[in-house]
Amino acid sequence: MNGWQDPKDGKRIYLITDNTRMDGFTDYIKEEDIERIYVTYSESRINLGIHYYRNNLYSSNLVGISRIKSVDDENLYDDEGNELLIKVVPRFNVTVVELLNYIRDDDEFDRYMAPQTVSNRHKEKDIEAIERNEIFYFFENEKPLKVDDAISEENSIITVTAFLSLLRLLCKRPLMGRMLKEEENLTGKVKGKIVIEKNIRINTMHGRNDRFYCQYLHFSDDIIENQILKVALKKAKRFVIEYFIDSSKDKNLYSSMISYCSNALRHISDISCSGNACNGLKFSGCYAYYKPVIAMARMILDDISIESNGEINTTGYIVPYAISMEKLFEVYVRAYLKKNGISSYKSKNTTGIKLEKFDDKTDVFLEEGLRNPGKYISGSIKPDIILTNQENGETVVLDVKYKDYTNGNSRDDRLQLLAYSMMLNANNVGIILPTRTEVEIFDARRINSMENRTVKYHQMLLGMMKDNPTIANYIKDNTFEKKD
Repeated sequence: MNGWQDPKDGKRIYLITDNTRMDGFTDYIKEEDIERIYVTYSESRINLGIHYYRNNLYSSNLVGISRIKSVDDENLYDDEGNELLIKVVPRFNVTVVELLNYIRDDDEFDRYMAPQTVSNRHKEKDIEAIERNEIFYFFENEKPLKVDDAISEENSIITVTAFLSLLRLLCKRPLMGRMLKEEENLTGKVKGKIVIEKNIRINTMHGRNDRFYCQYLHFSDDIIENQILKVALKKAKRFVIEYFIDSSKDKNLYSSMISYCSNALRHISDISCSGNACNGLKFSGCYAYYKPVIAMARMILDDISIESNGEINTTGYIVPYAISMEKLFEVYVRAYLKKNGISSYKSKNTTGIKLEKFDDKTDVFLEEGLRNPGKYISGSIKPDIILTNQENGETVVLDVKYKDYTNGNSRDDRLQLLAYSMMLNANNVGIILPTRTEVEIFDARRINSMENRTVKYHQMLLGMMKDNPTIANYIKDNTFEKKD
């Protein structure tokens, strides 16, 4: 499956699974362009994060589709003039859509999908620029790609998911509005100013001296920006029902987000428009949070069409995108634990094991307001999984890594777990990694420590979409101290 595909519609796609050696990648790249290919040495999403490892080129944790770029940000072509693309799919037998479908009824779904990059001072999420979302990234300034139906449908589901998440955050805040001119023929009163010419023609010439044709200003949020959002929301709703789930029959966070946003925009006028309606719109100041949401709305308006007979289709044109499998696997694990007997922090249960809030942060330092503090290690820690025994307060910390455990160990991961154990007073820490099999659990090992407590390390392999409760049961039964 991996490798260059036959050209189609002026495009040639290099298909590869994530975290895989990219054999033959340069076969169709012009000789003069080989040294110009953008290869990342950081977390760049360009070319979906392709990078060198031990002198070989590898794909990264990012899946999606994008144009192949040079270091000068130029699109690359083969000798026949075909545009060169790269498409990365998960190395496990699972699709992004299947993972989204698995977590869609999780009570933190909207929190997972929202931007994860908030400052240490903010505990709750807010609307960020699209590029700051840690799961989804859209190359919004790129020219849309014409792709086949399968790619288009998957992209649409991803776009709709990101849009609904951002729109829900927007609808929690005041809707944008502005002062609008209104003209009205009023009886027995004057509002604003009388429009003399129209008043004479409409009222005076007909003997209606009790009426006054007036022009006045009033504040309204029924404006084009919100009307665009409502059009996109309706298309998103139809698409979700048609292609993904039936929100009318199935209670889940998709239907919840749609219901919340529909209610917030219920008084906004219905219009018909395309993505071109977004041209020239500008957002700044207190309404800057509209910009990424309108950008996502435009993608939906350009990608999803509703025919006169009510049939919904995708146009086949998509904005290139990247998805972090590392982050998506993390939220999959959280959903898996909740589906298998571990309570959410939102649960009213006061006994048993509880999973703490996603993306919750703990500041490294306690002191504030010092005159000359050392800041070299300042900031916060953000464990993937924090579990708490609600009866005695005992804490277990687990990290989720989308890595191949056979490639050795990681100094950064090691130090990270040790820091979690120290700061959160956790006697049990561990790592959950993905596997192609259903589960594998390694023997727990004691960590060498001079502290007067025993700290154990647990390593578990979890298969995706296997619906096997073994690891959840192991965590409940083996990572918390047994009572006498």
